[in-house]
Amino acid sequence: MPDEVDVIVRTFNSGRTLEECLKSIVECIPYKSVIVVDHCSTDSSIEIARRFGCTVFTENTGLGYATVLGAESATTPFVLYVDSDVRILRKDFLARAMELMELKKTGAVVGTSLGHRFLYGLPLGLTLLPRSLVLSASIKYEASGRETYYLQRELRRRGLRVRYVTDAMLHTSPSRLYRYWPEWQGAQMRDVSGFELSHLIYAFFVVLLMHMNTRSPRNILYTPVFYAKLVRGFLHPTRWGNRPPVN
Repeated sequence: MPDEVDVIVRTFNSGRTLEECLKSIVECIPYKSVIVVDHCSTDSSIEIARRFGCTVFTENTGLGYATVLGAESATTPFVLYVDSDVRILRKDFLARAMELMELKKTGAVVGTSLGHRFLYGLPLGLTLLPRSLVLSASIKYEASGRETYYLQRELRRRGLRVRYVTDAMLHTSPSRLYRYWPEWQGAQMRDVSGFELSHLIYAFFVVLLMHMNTRSPRNILYTPVFYAKLVRGFLHPTRWGNRPPVN
């Protein structure tokens, strides 16, 4: 297995968090290059990326296209996606992820947040993937969220599974402070999958586990309310999907 990867960071007005993210990549990840794909930011995102010596691309299509463009621009057989609001904690993450990738039927390795014990899904906060898998997943370029739906579909098609490296990072997720975040997420789900009820049912368990990871009784009790808002966005995607997830 290779001992270095191309790292892909997708940005949109990420100036508040990008510097810490890139610092953690430099400190923790043996990389060949860091590729930043920016969605026409109006803040300091591109300036910060160039200061760290990143290769910078600009796109104005969608998160799906940014995901594919990063993989197309990479040259290593595996790529590491890191969200711009993530700070990597484990210096052995890549070595451990490569070990797991060698296990039979492994298609992706996810680094989970510090203290999170319930493992689920395929977020791209800190995720190692074969470059070929990303390029064959037929990701919708215009997808503004839930682009991982296509990656999960490709994993299922190939009969592969996701493995996890625990306590690997911190994820600040400032966009989740957006008032209509649940509705926006529901609208993005509808956009990528259509009226797929299994996708909606799966989302309930993801929301529950997400709230259980916070270990906050208040958050756990809030799960039905959050899910109801998500369903509202799913049922009315035109109304909620066009509202950008900003504070």
